[in-house]
Amino acid sequence: MEEQEKQPAAARDVAPAAPAAPRIRAAGAPPSITAPANSIRPLRHGVDSLYVSYPGHISEAVAVCLQTAKELAQSPDENQVGGAVCHAGDHAFTVLPRGRGRFAFVLEDNWFSIQLSNTPASVLPLAHVQIRSEYLTAVGPEEALRTLDDLVGYFGELAGPAAVSRIDLFVDFAGDHDLTAESGFAWVKRCRKRDIHEENHRVTGVSFGPGNEISARLYDKSLEILKSNKFFLRPLWAMNGWRGDQETVWRMEFQVRREALPSVLKGPALDVLPHLGALWKYLATDWLRLALPSESDDTRSRWPTHPVWEVLANVWDVPADAPPMQRVTKARAPDDATLFKQGLWGLSSFMAREGITNLEDGVGGFLHALETFFDASGEDHANLRDYLARKSKLKARRYNTPRPADEKD
Repeated sequence: MEEQEKQPAAARDVAPAAPAAPRIRAAGAPPSITAPANSIRPLRHGVDSLYVSYPGHISEAVAVCLQTAKELAQSPDENQVGGAVCHAGDHAFTVLPRGRGRFAFVLEDNWFSIQLSNTPASVLPLAHVQIRSEYLTAVGPEEALRTLDDLVGYFGELAGPAAVSRIDLFVDFAGDHDLTAESGFAWVKRCRKRDIHEENHRVTGVSFGPGNEISARLYDKSLEILKSNKFFLRPLWAMNGWRGDQETVWRMEFQVRREALPSVLKGPALDVLPHLGALWKYLATDWLRLALPSESDDTRSRWPTHPVWEVLANVWDVPADAPPMQRVTKARAPDDATLFKQGLWGLSSFMAREGITNLEDGVGGFLHALETFFDASGEDHANLRDYLARKSKLKARRYNTPRPADEKD
């Protein structure tokens, strides 16, 4: 069932349905559903953010050392605060004065932000690590993970390899087509919420499903780096044809948390990397897509993909033998093999008892006997329809599959 968009409450993030005056948009030609695919030019694509977790437990000596550094960081004496440093390999990490969430220690430098647990391994992972964007850009995710594998071993005993907790994939592009100007109706998506972001009456981006297990952002990266100081991106764009300040660079970015990763991507983090192209293809085809609305077809999933979006969806290389990406459902419903094989027990037993060999006769006779049995039981609310309604509601709760009447925004 196609989900309806829900307008956000924050006034500055809302695109009014009928604005009193036209907005000033980013430079570029007015939107057109007939815009050719070459009206945008991809400049770069890759992993923008990568968060991983390591199972294991912290070394007792490291825990004592970090607790001392943490207390130094809380001191009003600047000389003592200057000593709140943890050396690991060739890293000199800043130890923050407070933990984060349930993690007792936070260590940071320009490569990594590391949260370390001081609890038994069965409660929390040893480490939860963010690999910073600039380092990922410089060396790539594979080398970054290998460096991190060696580094985390300084802090305790590892019980297994790193696993992805969150990954952000992106494509940077320039061109004449303003995707932020496209009607919300043209976006075919698996989320309810679409927020439009403005600054000084200028549209700077659109976000889809913010706060969800999967979310997406389309935003003016040229403007964003003026705030984040990520100027290291400019020469990388220029190497791929960016014409400098005379054109805007936009970023299309997907953020995926671990719970939403397909099962094939829930193994060791290094094993995930070869499948990133297939993950992007799934996100930009199945989860979010810019379509060409059709007046003759009400089924939006059948609308053709906008040619500009086709370019973005196919930027990443996908190996021919790549496994299909499928969203991991929250539901715990039985699979078809379990459902139908077990479900046939009653029918096959009835046919054997009644001496029926024809399937159609068996199904018809079984249903008739079923209704007769419940009608003759004499119990209140014991007719077949009431019984099935009750039982299906109970099982929907057990399987985490809310019925349409139970769904909420």
